[in-house]
Amino acid sequence: MLRSLCAPVAALAAAPAAAQAPENFAGYTPRFEAVRIADNEAPRIDGDLGDAAWSKAAVIDAFYQVEPTEGAAPSQPTRAYVMYDSKHLYVAIYSFDSEPDKITHKLLERDPPIQDDDAVRIIIDSFGTFRDGYFFATNPNGAINDALVENNNTFRDTWNTIWDVKTKIVDDGWIAEFVIPFQSISFDASLDDWGFQIVRTIRRNNEEIRWSNIDRSRGRIDLTNPGRVSGIENVKSGVGLEAQLFVTGSTRYDWETDASDYDLNPSGNIFYKITPSLTGSLTFNTDFSDAPLDERQVNTGRFSLFFPETRDFFLQDAAVFEFGGRIFSGQPNGMPFFSRRIGIVDGRPVDIVAGAKLSGKLGPASIGTVAARTGSSDGIDGQFLSAARISLPMLSESKAGLIFTHGDPSGGASNTVAGADFQYKNSTAWPGTFTADLAYQRSFDDSEDDGMATAHFAYRSQRWNWNARAQTIGENYKPRLGFVNRAGVNRTNGNLWRAWRPQNSLIRYAETGVFAGAVSNLDFDVEDRWTGGWAYAQNDLGDDLFVEIERGFTDVTEPFNLAGEVPVPMGPYNYSRQRIEAQLSEARPYYIGVEFEWGRIYEGDTYEIVGEFGLKPSSHFRLVGEYSYTEFSLPGGEIGIHVAALASTIAFTPRMSLKTDIQYDNISENFTFFSRFNWEPRPEQEVFLSFGHSAVIERDDFAHSFRSDASSFAIRLGHTLRL
Repeated sequence: MLRSLCAPVAALAAAPAAAQAPENFAGYTPRFEAVRIADNEAPRIDGDLGDAAWSKAAVIDAFYQVEPTEGAAPSQPTRAYVMYDSKHLYVAIYSFDSEPDKITHKLLERDPPIQDDDAVRIIIDSFGTFRDGYFFATNPNGAINDALVENNNTFRDTWNTIWDVKTKIVDDGWIAEFVIPFQSISFDASLDDWGFQIVRTIRRNNEEIRWSNIDRSRGRIDLTNPGRVSGIENVKSGVGLEAQLFVTGSTRYDWETDASDYDLNPSGNIFYKITPSLTGSLTFNTDFSDAPLDERQVNTGRFSLFFPETRDFFLQDAAVFEFGGRIFSGQPNGMPFFSRRIGIVDGRPVDIVAGAKLSGKLGPASIGTVAARTGSSDGIDGQFLSAARISLPMLSESKAGLIFTHGDPSGGASNTVAGADFQYKNSTAWPGTFTADLAYQRSFDDSEDDGMATAHFAYRSQRWNWNARAQTIGENYKPRLGFVNRAGVNRTNGNLWRAWRPQNSLIRYAETGVFAGAVSNLDFDVEDRWTGGWAYAQNDLGDDLFVEIERGFTDVTEPFNLAGEVPVPMGPYNYSRQRIEAQLSEARPYYIGVEFEWGRIYEGDTYEIVGEFGLKPSSHFRLVGEYSYTEFSLPGGEIGIHVAALASTIAFTPRMSLKTDIQYDNISENFTFFSRFNWEPRPEQEVFLSFGHSAVIERDDFAHSFRSDASSFAIRLGHTLRL
């Protein structure tokens, strides 16, 4: 009897033999058929593979290096087990390690920078998009990491859902045991094959191991050619109803007026899966008290800054609203829809009385619609705001779609935007991957309407890589629910770089490249022009060095005050910029990074020094600090800009943590302190507490001036019900 119980465990623990590598990975697409188990056979999720059900699971053991040697056998074997029942997907990964005392596991908090530890990742493309997916990962401590992958390059780790994972370090490695409810993801029930990827990293070697997509020119989250899993069928999402119910008690004290406000606010989000691939969502009295602080930025240019979306309701199925492909990657100017415009006006939050969303797939089409009613605030009337997006797959790897928005968050105009895009992709015709993203949008704003057109081309390969972009934005293009900070321009820019991966060298990866670009007004008078080059190198440990030079010209057509203080007159200016950046790998128990930039601008001198440090003395504590000083010495005056930030995390368990952010800059003179305690007693329950304090520290009397502005405290209890 004892022998019969131990036999499955012994079989699971036996290290797999090295897989026979294919001769050519270009068309390599591994497949397996998932094994179904009865609901009463479900394993206990505890990091132990002793449950009999695991002996029935489909087994994956053909893993290959991507770094440091593409296609080589991994330094340590890996074995994965996959099975499912009517409600859950189960994945276990046995990461064998002949030196378990060297396993790196310094992180414990929710959604940590998982790349800094030994880790395993699962990416699921349940719609067959080859672009978008659900990401689940953990490290040997059992840290919980989930995210949305969008368009193969955007990683939204602010998205959270209900799932669980447990891990255990054993004598010959470590084990991770995942359970993912089908109700936590959307999927196309008619799809025969799901895209599926497993990635393991061994941090002490800076080694990356994958099951599929064995191509290091493609990023870790790239789903261009994932493996395939078939046989997942007749699964249940319950009735498909999920209700996230919250009650928040909050208070705010104004130190100047000695006034206090108290509020008790029930709120909630309701999700209903109309089909397994199409979700309807409702929100009421939406509470964003758990949203993190925006990163402190001081604007030293002429155009407004961009802050990313961090709120859960708008991140749910956010991939279906993606528009334009790489057009807006790193260049958000002209985005037709930016969900942050809903509920935030001129940088100030306004209440969302109610909102509704429909997102997912309807047949072959991906669709997303959102509508919200905002409340009145500071003289701004409440507004109805809406957006819709639809896209269809084209050819084998491409898609085309439309987008519409309506409404103005400030109520200043009647605004509608319509756009169309085509995202072409070809990963088979050449050694690398070629993409061509084309888009046109037009805004209709009271009596004015205008458009924007962009074409972006890119090529990624093991050695040569390039980007090219051409864009024109009309003077009166105004996407009130989007983001535009510079209209009335034509822009062209591009870059070209060569990558090297030396063998038997201290350098793991290196690249050198050049870039150039220009911006003109609509009469083709040049307003900005730039050229430059860079070099980058990384060693086996992940330490890196970056050097960049740039020369350019800018024509200031309207005078402005730099950082709001130093006048910059109209006129043409040449400029130069040099930058050196070096950083130790963040996988170390401690790391530091330094950056120095200097040059000429607006007929004066400028330089910037940035320092960053991180401490991880144990898995329970992490401290990260950053400080920058930027100085401008211009004919119109001098200014020194200080920006400081300190972030600490105390992780008691993977589901209980205290995070604190402190920020200050001497231009706004604002000091902010924000501390958040999160505890999930169970995956569907939440206890959240926050404390914030803001103050003014006058730059001329920094050592003695600290004037409190306001303090706030909130407690939120949440529970998710699923039917």
